Amino acid sequence: METHPPIFPRSDSMRTPQAETALFVQKSSTYPSAGPPQNVEFANLPGHAPVPHDGYQAQVGPTGISPAGISPGHMGAAGMPSAAAQEYYSTGSAASGGALHSPNSTKSQNQTQISSDQEFPPYDMLYALADLYFKHINTWCPILNRKLTLASLFDSASMIDETDKILLHAIVATTLRFSTDSRLTDESRRRYHDVSKKRVLLYGMENSSVKALQALVILALDLCGDGNGPPGWNIMALITRSVVQLGLAVESNSFSVSPNYTSIYTLRAMLLPEPRDFVEEESRRRLFWMVYLLDRYATIPTAFEFALDDKEIDRKLPCRDDLWLKNQKVETRWFRTEHRYDEGSPPDYEANKPENLGAFSYYVEVLTILSQIHKFLKQPVDISAVSDVEDWKMRYKELDGALMKWKFDLPGEYSSMAKLFQPGVAKTLNCGWVMLHATYHTAAIRLHSSAAYPTTRSPIFTPSYSASQRCHDAVENIAALGEFVVTNGLLPKLGPPFAFTLWVAARLLLVHGSTVEHKVSPQIGFFVDALREMSRYWPVARRYCELLQRVLDEYHEAAQHGDGVTPSSVKILADMRRTAFDLDFLISRQPHHVTSTASGGNGGVSAGGGGGGSGVGVNGDGAGGQGPGAPGPGGAAPAQGLSVRYPSITPARTPQPNELEYLDVFDFFNYPRLPAGLASDHPSAIQGNGGGMSGGNGGRESSGGAAVGGGNGPGPILGPNEFNIEDFMVDANHDWLYKQEGGSKFMS
Repeated sequence: METHPPIFPRSDSMRTPQAETALFVQKSSTYPSAGPPQNVEFANLPGHAPVPHDGYQAQVGPTGISPAGISPGHMGAAGMPSAAAQEYYSTGSAASGGALHSPNSTKSQNQTQISSDQEFPPYDMLYALADLYFKHINTWCPILNRKLTLASLFDSASMIDETDKILLHAIVATTLRFSTDSRLTDESRRRYHDVSKKRVLLYGMENSSVKALQALVILALDLCGDGNGPPGWNIMALITRSVVQLGLAVESNSFSVSPNYTSIYTLRAMLLPEPRDFVEEESRRRLFWMVYLLDRYATIPTAFEFALDDKEIDRKLPCRDDLWLKNQKVETRWFRTEHRYDEGSPPDYEANKPENLGAFSYYVEVLTILSQIHKFLKQPVDISAVSDVEDWKMRYKELDGALMKWKFDLPGEYSSMAKLFQPGVAKTLNCGWVMLHATYHTAAIRLHSSAAYPTTRSPIFTPSYSASQRCHDAVENIAALGEFVVTNGLLPKLGPPFAFTLWVAARLLLVHGSTVEHKVSPQIGFFVDALREMSRYWPVARRYCELLQRVLDEYHEAAQHGDGVTPSSVKILADMRRTAFDLDFLISRQPHHVTSTASGGNGGVSAGGGGGGSGVGVNGDGAGGQGPGAPGPGGAAPAQGLSVRYPSITPARTPQPNELEYLDVFDFFNYPRLPAGLASDHPSAIQGNGGGMSGGNGGRESSGGAAVGGGNGPGPILGPNEFNIEDFMVDANHDWLYKQEGGSKFMS
């Protein structure tokens, strides 16, 4: 079994729809943890509680299939007949048992074929990579049956077919990152990866089958794990269309395929033959749900629409892993969407078999709520219109209620992460369970941050204190969950979706600390370190880590100088409308922050544009002055005695309004936006003689960089609902969420 160094300190056939029988195309099947912190969900741990385990992680192959003791660390090369053989035909020994031949024994036909294929690593290394796939990937992407997959790839007496080779290429491309085999140089890793990636992509473009789609999905994990950008988007576009065209988005007895009444609807040809047994049926179902999961995680870090529309989905949820591995056919409930309630549904649509559901099933359900939150936050709302704001708040509360209902309806063994803090539980920990709870808390942050940290506000749309508390509760639970994962060496068994959860939690801590408390929580260091550790395997985690580290560095540098201007990277990060992809795009193009000693009359800090006047301060007592302006004289000065502002005197470039509109397609946590021209319509705009904005934190810049306030210059006039990226302070006694729903309900 692999050891990891400490990460950082501290069988019946399905019914064929009658309407489709004639069109059915027959084709060959292609088949001790650290103590949890107080005041979070993990407190008051039970003494004895059942440990959930549905086989999600520990899929142990049978004797004769999974050789004992295989690990990349001790797969050394034995005697090689030649230099060429040493590179391509390694006969390194590996312990084996049963029917599986070791590389230095008489080889089976398909084993010889694989070993002679120069596109693949040596045979023993190839088996080790397949073994690593089930240790590090299949734990959170459970689409392959370990027993059947290894038997098909390595223990077949016949020649391995082309689809199996393509699947093996996908496994190689995705799991090379986990191998520590000394024979793998940087050049050979790159060569094996590039060759395998190209083979999978070319085959997937020209062929349509279940195994080809499985290979594309596994390769998509590699591409999406590299970053939130076009390579992942492009392969997801191919995969999401393929899964629908193969008919995997619907059950074979789906109401949308075979309605219960006579219809003149367009017939759909079923391209795939019926599955041979329940294992194959469930494998297809899981393949679809993994495509659904990847589509959501590839889209949520952006502001695009999902490629898989809920209206195209008419599937049942996946079953427990142990039932799948045993080939024990069971029924599970249908995937439920708002769309399905509006139209007809099959007679068994309301059937519920919770005893057959596992972690993967509930993971899909909570991801569906996260998807609804993503769609909700993308809708622009006029925050000056009472009816629009009320509709927004109503939908907000509906989604909050859906999250709480989902959590409340979880079976006892799934409902609380506290059960996982029992001694020895990490040995059988279900990684799907970890992702289930991580996704739940991610959804809570995404929803409530829109009300807690709005970049724009109006008299009828103000920040919510209770929403802020809900965000912090979610962050605390993610931190406790992450510490358990790190302490027990489970971080390498979780993929990019968990890195996204760590990023969301860390970003919220940084935004809150830099704008509200003006003191960053030391807990953010844990998230940065965890992301740095995950970056050993997943480059997307490195990008998250680098973004956070840069903002932290500039924030601390500005705090040491205390010279009155917030670094541009902090401002950009604090705009909660921005997606992860958007932030990467913006911050990476910002000049690095430079600080120096402030100069000018009365220490006034120059504004980015236009001749200012008297400074704007808290309660109107800002210390104005004729500091050097750029390009005009004057500027906004920090308020007297305001020692908690941490900016720099050299304002880093902030995107202009027209640039913000251009980048608006990447909005993150997108909640009601300020309608164009609204600021000038309000008579309560800030103007004249240094009058301070209510709730302000001293001198400010507008989004365009010009000085705010001032009675002696032509500075712009801002309404009370303009950008307030540097100030999310709110009166807890005037909380619209608290007022309408009651405090105890919204305070965790």
